[in-house]
Amino acid sequence: MVYIHVNAAPDSTMQTAQEQQQLKNEIQHTIQSAREAARDAARDAAQAQRDAQAAQGDQRIVIRQGVPVPPVPPGFSYSGSGGGFNDNSIPPQAVDLAYGFFVMCAVIVIGWPLARAFGKRIERRAAEPAPASPQLTEQLQRIEQAVDAMSIEIERISESQRFIAKIQSKSAERIG
Repeated sequence: MVYIHVNAAPDSTMQTAQEQQQLKNEIQHTIQSAREAARDAARDAAQAQRDAQAAQGDQRIVIRQGVPVPPVPPGFSYSGSGGGFNDNSIPPQAVDLAYGFFVMCAVIVIGWPLARAFGKRIERRAAEPAPASPQLTEQLQRIEQAVDAMSIEIERISESQRFIAKIQSKSAERIG
């Protein structure tokens, strides 16, 4: 875009029609020159694009609205019209990632308390002993009675050994 600023003295008198026409012609000439320069630059860019395409073979650089678009990697494509991204479009891969993220968050929020409750239930089942059968209870009582009887007999044996050791020590003192 070309901006032209005309400085005029605030107290200057009205310009003549000829001066105004001359100024108008200069402005039009400047605008025309700027247009030609823009066309030349566009032609040079198109030629540079053709040269780059010829040099790179199948890799293309496309210029859309004055912005170069790089070659498309395999497995990817641009969405929108004209092969480029629109300003307000979202790539489909990003939408899929967003859906996956929100589903994962929902599973975590719902699944975490369910997993904890399930784990506690399993722990409670493992902590509660299975009820004993009456035959097993009777057998355990007989084993307990037998162990008590043996402990009483072992205590009697140890008392007799202490008594015999005491007598032997007294007799050894008398002899010695």
